[in-house]
Amino acid sequence: MNAKLVLLVAIFGLLVGLASTQSRQIGGKDVIVQDYPFVVAITYLRELCGNGAIIQKRWIVSSASSFYNRPFSQYDVAVATDDFRGDATWHEVLNIYIHPEWVGFEHNIGLVKLVTEVSYSVAVQPISIATNDWSRPLDVTMLSYGKNEAGSTHLRAATYTLKTDQTCLQLLQDYNSRDVITLGHGYCLIPPAGTERGQYVNDAGAPVVKDNQLYGLFAFSENSGGVNDVSVATRVTFFTDWIESSIARYS
Repeated sequence: MNAKLVLLVAIFGLLVGLASTQSRQIGGKDVIVQDYPFVVAITYLRELCGNGAIIQKRWIVSSASSFYNRPFSQYDVAVATDDFRGDATWHEVLNIYIHPEWVGFEHNIGLVKLVTEVSYSVAVQPISIATNDWSRPLDVTMLSYGKNEAGSTHLRAATYTLKTDQTCLQLLQDYNSRDVITLGHGYCLIPPAGTERGQYVNDAGAPVVKDNQLYGLFAFSENSGGVNDVSVATRVTFFTDWIESSIARYS
C-alpha cells in the first residue's frame, strides 16, 4: 500500500471515529430542491457519501473527500429530489476525477462525469462558479442531504459566513486545517453568532452558495459529528482552471 493511500485510510478512520456519536448535520431548515436545483446527492451502494453541484449536463463538482470508496462504478447521483431516499432521478457515474494533489486536506476537490446527461427542468439546473475570489467575510448558504437533528435526510439549507482572516485561523486547531486557508485552497465556514452548527463526513461536497453562485464545497470539520465553531470549505474559485481543463480533457 503506497504512502498516499495509507494517509487517506488513516484520515478516513479518524473522521469516522470522531463522528461515531452523532452522524448528522446540525442546524438549518428543510428546503425544496426547486429553490436549489443544482444540488445533488452522491451515493455509494445507494448510501449517502456526499453532495455536489451540477455545473454541466454530465458534470458534477464535489469535494474529493466524498470519494474514499472504490470502485468508482458503485457511485450514483440523485437529482431533482427533496430527499434522495424518496422520489429521485438517478444517474450512473461513468468516472470520478480527483485533484491529483489531494492527500486528505489540501486540493480537496473532485469531478463526477455521468454516463448520461441530466435533463434540465425547474428541479435540475446548473450553477455558475463565482467569478470573484472573495476574501472578505461573506454570508452564504450551505445545502446538504446529510442526516440532520430531525432524523431525516431531507435537503437542508444552513447559513454560515465565509472568512479567511486571522480570527478564523485562530479558531482552527490543526495546522493542516490552517494550511488549507493560508494557501488559498479553502474558507473558514463559521456559523452565525448564537446558533449551533455541526457536520458529518457525508456532508462532504455540500455546495456553499450566494446569489446563485458557487463559492465553496464543504470539506471537513475538526469536530466531525458534533457542534463546532468553525469548519472548512473548499474554495472553488481557486480551482476554476483545473475544473475547466479537466472537463475539456475528459469530454
